[in-house]
Amino acid sequence: MTGEANFSNLELVARIDSWPYFQRDPDVYRKHMMSYYYFSITRFDKPFGYAHYSIIPKVSWEESWRIDKEHRLLIFEGGNNFDERCRRMEDTLRSNPKKDETSAFGGWCDELFPVYDANGEHILDLNGASVDALGIVNYACHLIADVITKDGLKDWVSRRAKTKRGFPDMLDNTVGGSLSSGEKPIDCIVRECAEEASLPTEYTKAKIIACGDVVPIPNDGGAQEFNLISLEEVVTALRKGEFKLNCAMTWMASLIRHGYVNAENESNLAEISSRLHRKHELFIA
Repeated sequence: MTGEANFSNLELVARIDSWPYFQRDPDVYRKHMMSYYYFSITRFDKPFGYAHYSIIPKVSWEESWRIDKEHRLLIFEGGNNFDERCRRMEDTLRSNPKKDETSAFGGWCDELFPVYDANGEHILDLNGASVDALGIVNYACHLIADVITKDGLKDWVSRRAKTKRGFPDMLDNTVGGSLSSGEKPIDCIVRECAEEASLPTEYTKAKIIACGDVVPIPNDGGAQEFNLISLEEVVTALRKGEFKLNCAMTWMASLIRHGYVNAENESNLAEISSRLHRKHELFIA
């Protein structure tokens, strides 16, 4: 959404943090949850995700799955160990159609994402195609590059490629990407810096805290350009809704961290800060 939009700081956060809070309105929360199945795995007491009811008829559920419509449970019964679960989960994905209007899953990707139980045990890797559909919590790393110029602090802002599957042609962080299974956050950022912004791996490892006088250059097709703009220009673009939704939260956190948004100019600062660091209800480590 661009043009005439004029989002407040709280509205920017609320666009992503839209899941109802049980503590605020139990009835609204319960009504919302009626549209979701609990994604569960045999032998584990607590759910791992929330799957929208609309995906149930779109998927060819194999013998590894059991659906309990009465209690809204989507139960994966695929195996008793890590390798067997991964194999049977992959079988389910490969037996379903590629992404189109009838598919519940996204397009097949080359990244795997970890699923942990409540004790922190790594019990399954999910292909990125199924992460959203099964509603698991996953993780990403974001980097905002600041430059102190003679005109004050400026930031490198990327614009997403027009060919991107999600949020094409919108503004973004300098660099960011999903944290793959077995990958450390620092390695994720180093990889993304090389892939998206043409920053040498060894340079990024040495300068990750303060990157200095570098110019990010589009590399893998994910970004079409990088622009060095002032904080005022960042805020204006945020207000207009020009940033990818989850990245708007990253920028808001950065503005608070740098004191640009504070208790004197933002009456909702406490709520914004709380919602930027929301605790997810899923029982994960």
